[in-house]
Amino acid sequence: MVTYNYVEDYLEFLAGFDLILGISPISLARYDTQIVNSMASATLGGIALTEKQADLACKLVIKYRRQFAKLNIDVTPVETPQFRVPVRKLDQTKAIWIDNEQILVKFPYNDMLIKELHHYRAESQGMARYDRDTKQWYLGITEGNINWICTWGELIGFDIAPEVKDLFDKILVCEQQPYEIKLVQDNSKYTITNAATSLVEYIENHLGGFGLDNKIRLIDFSGMGGYTVDDELLADCPDAMRYISTKHTVHMKPGLDNLNMIYDYAEITNRYPICIYNPNGVDIDLSRFAEEDIVRFDFNGRTKASNYNPYDVKVVYAQKIPKTWDFPVPLLVSTFGMMFGGKKVDWTRRAGKTIYYGVSQLRET
Repeated sequence: MVTYNYVEDYLEFLAGFDLILGISPISLARYDTQIVNSMASATLGGIALTEKQADLACKLVIKYRRQFAKLNIDVTPVETPQFRVPVRKLDQTKAIWIDNEQILVKFPYNDMLIKELHHYRAESQGMARYDRDTKQWYLGITEGNINWICTWGELIGFDIAPEVKDLFDKILVCEQQPYEIKLVQDNSKYTITNAATSLVEYIENHLGGFGLDNKIRLIDFSGMGGYTVDDELLADCPDAMRYISTKHTVHMKPGLDNLNMIYDYAEITNRYPICIYNPNGVDIDLSRFAEEDIVRFDFNGRTKASNYNPYDVKVVYAQKIPKTWDFPVPLLVSTFGMMFGGKKVDWTRRAGKTIYYGVSQLRET
């Protein structure tokens, strides 16, 4: 009987790619055809099988042992398999750890886990993003992120680093104590009760401090900073501040009233330019702004404006996000609910505040 040296040889014969013997290929079950052809095409191109693919290839060859035998081909060598190209060992690491003051999450490709993280990112308090180069997720070290990632990782069987568990344990202890992280007025200044030192230092060094003249900025940062705002401070605020400022991500249904609320919010907080991403062609009335205050990008990501300065305009309106954008996105308004891939992710990452302006309801934070 004829024997082959390598599993790949049997696999390629199974796919009908090896007709040297002048015989017809084996008749495969309909549900085996695609996977056999896919793996055999890869091995013909010199691509190594993964561990799982190698195991499946052996099982498939053995499965058709009788048909091979009728063709005078012995599949016994596959029982102690040898491979033409060493099998690829994929990194199966599932780990959560801290590096460079960020939570890092790594795992082998898993569509369900990816969808769960994308869903969480829409509601997270603090930064949550995926990096294509490192193929890792990065989360800001916030109470909400620590709580979620530890619970989620424990449930799925991740290797969680001791320093992450330690933070989680400290949060659990704190949660047993009744307190709020809240912006309140304390005589002639504002303060955040139970705030972490790092949060206080960041506000003092980057956001103008806790003076009474900094009320708008302090309220507007609450959604990103992970603290609530005392109702008394919101009592005399416009609707735009009460509804948008205290959240990091907001959903608003299309309509003139909501659109004007967004414009009011941008004016109150000085979040200009308003970066509007509208690939869906939703009707957005920009008549509130002078045309010279608007930069428009068409479906090719191009603009007729020359030498525009995004710091001097009030609206950047994009049917397609431009390929080159090295500027902040103070306020992102998107009619497209799933901001995944390429420049969309870049704009989302740069956004100080994100408003999804569409019919689909997303969770708000």
